[in-house]
Amino acid sequence: MNQQFKRDGNNIFTSITISFVEAILGCKKEIKALTKSFKLSVPAGTQPDTVMRLKNQGLSIDGKSGDLFVTIKIQIPNDISEKQKELLTKWDA
Repeated sequence: MNQQFKRDGNNIFTSITISFVEAILGCKKEIKALTKSFKLSVPAGTQPDTVMRLKNQGLSIDGKSGDLFVTIKIQIPNDISEKQKELLTKWDA
């Protein structure tokens, strides 16, 4: 995972990509912040571009801590097998 960060004041912004199955079922993902790592619990049913906020995990400047904002991107597979198509079709019915 190659995370990139953006800064706005004391707040830090990043994104992660999860699979559509992880979005449906929920998952835990390791997030690397500037100085440490976190386990982020992504709840079941997470929608594309959901933003999760980790309070006080941004930059600390002049005694004020910012937040870390993580945007959840969802990867949709390009190729699926016939069996997967069949299962998805049944599920959607």
